[in-house]
Amino acid sequence: MEQDAVKKVVLRRVSWLVIAWVLIVGLGTLAIAAVLNVTSVHGFRRGWQGIPVFLLLAGIAGRVANCKVMLGKDLLTVVGPLRTHRIPKAAIRGVPVDSQGSLDIDLGKESKVWVFAFGGSLVDHYVGSTRKAQQEIKAWLRSSPAGGAPQATAEPQTQWTRCWSADASLALGLGTVMIGVIWMALTGGF
Repeated sequence: MEQDAVKKVVLRRVSWLVIAWVLIVGLGTLAIAAVLNVTSVHGFRRGWQGIPVFLLLAGIAGRVANCKVMLGKDLLTVVGPLRTHRIPKAAIRGVPVDSQGSLDIDLGKESKVWVFAFGGSLVDHYVGSTRKAQQEIKAWLRSSPAGGAPQATAEPQTQWTRCWSADASLALGLGTVMIGVIWMALTGGF
């Protein structure tokens, strides 16, 4: 029995996941302490305001941690915090790393896709995760398409990035703000 599913290779900075979770847990702990402290002094009318701040910051951290590059059969997917680019293998002309250490996907005709997941960083100068990702993408580009069949040339596609956990956190944060503002307006002002 043949498998139609092709395993995708996911390239990402593990440090971003670790930092995001440390930030989320740390901010969550601080948010709970702040809400309890402010509530004990000024009442819940002021104390609730730390909840949406935490949810919004956790959502932003989650979106950054979600950034990655996925190598499929004939498609490279660049997931950024806001935009996702799906680029056919045939459309890629190169994978340069600029002088600041940021990875780009060169599409020719002065068109590039900047890879947020492998933007330059001081730590990467020593760790080399951007160069490792570059080498992995170059090896993927050199590999032939499945069955040796010629690739159809297709245009890259761009869409909004979906990150359900981060989006839920952002939506809950905004919802909490709206409900809190309405509650405060109905119960006697700000």
